[in-house]
Amino acid sequence: MHPEIVRDGPGSCPICGMALEPMEIGLEETDNPELRDMTRRLWLCAALALPLLVLTMAWDPLSHVVSPWVELALATPVVLWGGWPFFERGWESVITRRLNMFTLIAIGTGVAWAYSVIAVIAPAIFPPSFKGMDGRVGLYFEAAAVIVTLVLLGQVLELRARSATSGAIRALLGLSPKTARLVRDGMEEDVPLETVRIGDVL
Repeated sequence: MHPEIVRDGPGSCPICGMALEPMEIGLEETDNPELRDMTRRLWLCAALALPLLVLTMAWDPLSHVVSPWVELALATPVVLWGGWPFFERGWESVITRRLNMFTLIAIGTGVAWAYSVIAVIAPAIFPPSFKGMDGRVGLYFEAAAVIVTLVLLGQVLELRARSATSGAIRALLGLSPKTARLVRDGMEEDVPLETVRIGDVL
């Protein structure tokens, strides 16, 4: 997206936070460690976010005392481990003063999670206006966890699409000829493509 950003190895763009693409695509298929990592994070986060969503939105068999601690236990790995790449990219965007989508994701999910943790650990510090009819402070664990999971899903879909595009380009490169027919002194000869020089008659 930003061709002026050139790095020696893989990483993320300091302007938009997106994964960097190799400048040249080889004929051999290469492993995509970022896709593997994001896919692993997505599956674990989805496995934790789904019961959290059911617990908070549909059916809560737990007591009002136990339920917030279960929500905290389910949401914490999703936000802190699953969302860690977004926090890294968000922090980098603040350092470079190039705010982007990851800045918003990191701030939104981080604040929702931190506020909810404080509400579970020390609910007495909140004024009555922050409490509901049942006297409890509202928690936003499910919002933070679901947002992280959905952004991970988006990252996995994007990385798969980019990988498929690279595969299509590799297939096209594979169709290019490996030899050229060189005309020299009225004779034709097949030579490897890399030996062709400027001025040769082909």
